Amino acid sequence: CSSMCTWARNRVSSPGTELQLYVHPTCSSCRNAQTWLRERDIPFERRDYFKDRFTRDELAGILASANLTPNDVLSKRARAYTELVGDRDLTSDQLLDLMIQEPTLLRRPLAILGTDSVIGFDRKGLERIITAS
Repeated sequence: CSSMCTWARNRVSSPGTELQLYVHPTCSSCRNAQTWLRERDIPFERRDYFKDRFTRDELAGILASANLTPNDVLSKRARAYTELVGDRDLTSDQLLDLMIQEPTLLRRPLAILGTDSVIGFDRKGLERIITAS
């Protein structure tokens, strides 16, 4: 592992700075992100948000802490998108309510470290948030 991995392990193992990874176990991008992190010995807290559902306030807080809006994490490829969102012009509050009702509307995986985030499996994005100072 490169010096980046060693530095990143030290950074994310500091109190209160563990990478949060929100996943669905059948999602290949989620599995790829977990594998990528494990191969680099990067500690992370994993949450299957289909099994351990978010409350509305909890999801709103997670998104706000990472400077994200519901629209930022909206999965337009989800089957439920066409049915529940489609061409409707919905507010952030309405989208949040729909995401609680139908978690497939959230893009995944969602990786958050402090106020930085990566939506989807993005190696460069993960490296960026892990090595950010």
